[in-house]
Amino acid sequence: MTELEITDLSQEEISFAAGLLGRAYRDNLMTFALLGNDPELRLRVTEGIMEIRIESMERRPLAARRDGRIVGVCGFEPPGGSDMSPENQRRMIETLSLGGPDVLRKAQTMRAEWAGLAPAERHWHLGPVGVEPGLQGKGIGGMMVERFCGWMDAEGEMAYLETEHEENLCLYEKFGFVIIDQAPVLGIPMWRMIRRPAG
Repeated sequence: MTELEITDLSQEEISFAAGLLGRAYRDNLMTFALLGNDPELRLRVTEGIMEIRIESMERRPLAARRDGRIVGVCGFEPPGGSDMSPENQRRMIETLSLGGPDVLRKAQTMRAEWAGLAPAERHWHLGPVGVEPGLQGKGIGGMMVERFCGWMDAEGEMAYLETEHEENLCLYEKFGFVIIDQAPVLGIPMWRMIRRPAG
């Protein structure tokens, strides 16, 4: 594989990054639980959600590039989260409504359940992390997570994540994350992990 470059995502690349994350998250169990069985609907709504999330982030996500093309995206939220503008809140409601009348209720439930799982300690929240589906399993996600963890070490900050993918636990453990427990969100089992800064 051609050498990867990890850089910050630019403003002009947000829509492309949202599309990549939409493809990466479309078939997750959580996406099924929220949006149902229609793959085109799941993709369209997930892309919209990801675009608004990226636009609202206090700090731009990392982008993994191969031959100048984005092949992975790694987002993260600061302690306390990022503030979403009233315009983006309106857009989020409109986007979720594309999934039907039940989706907004599920999204509110999901948000409340996630909020209840977050550690009380000051932490950065890792995610979303996604790799182009045809390139998953080639170390791209690991390179982005490694860059994020290096930054956390330099800043002396704790990091936190949730994942529904049991197969990804060893990847996160490789970078110092430890499992604190498992809890359901919309009925989907989610592993919760924290990472304290090295040194």
